[in-house]
Amino acid sequence: MKALRPIALAFLSLLFLNVTFAEPDNLETVKQELIAYHDSGKYAAELADVDEDAKAYLMKRINKNNRLSTPQKLAVVFDIDETVLSSYSEMLKLRFGGEFHQFMEYIAQGNEPVIQPSLALYNSAKANGVTVFFVTGRPDSARLRNATVKNLKAAGFANWDGLYLKPTDYKDSSAIPYKSATRKEIEAKGYTVVESIGDQRSDLEGGYAEKGFKLPNPYYYIA
Repeated sequence: MKALRPIALAFLSLLFLNVTFAEPDNLETVKQELIAYHDSGKYAAELADVDEDAKAYLMKRINKNNRLSTPQKLAVVFDIDETVLSSYSEMLKLRFGGEFHQFMEYIAQGNEPVIQPSLALYNSAKANGVTVFFVTGRPDSARLRNATVKNLKAAGFANWDGLYLKPTDYKDSSAIPYKSATRKEIEAKGYTVVESIGDQRSDLEGGYAEKGFKLPNPYYYIA
């Protein structure tokens, strides 16, 4: 019993200590920070910075390619939501919550506004003969495909070379296998994917692109 006494005393002493919890920030405080980040112009400025970096890299690759005796078929892959089109107004309306079907209903309206720096990057690619593909995690239903085509055209994107939506029977919990396999498929057609642009790490990981450019998105996460 004597051997147990120090342990018992140590345990009792813990009962009288103040315990400090690593409490996360209040959810409403975080939401206000998200709104301030957007409304302050910081979000737009950081989007523009990433797109400008992507443009600089693209132009460097174009110039290098033009000096080759046998030029490669260069391609760029864009994600869509929070990459070339913005759903911020819907996220704000839902207070950065909501259900998946609510976002799909919003997307199906085909009215998402353009992200202008990404449109400028897209136009630079097209003007220099680079092939452009959209690879999105939107489910590949007829309704969403038609809405996506309508929205992209209305936002100023014209004459893209391919549009991939996620198969409706896709079961993996991560978007990485789908996105990387699609880039692999594009490469198999003879293209060199110079860069992949997206707002999620899962838009960029998995290979089959020389370089990835991650746009800011603190509003949601896709594995």
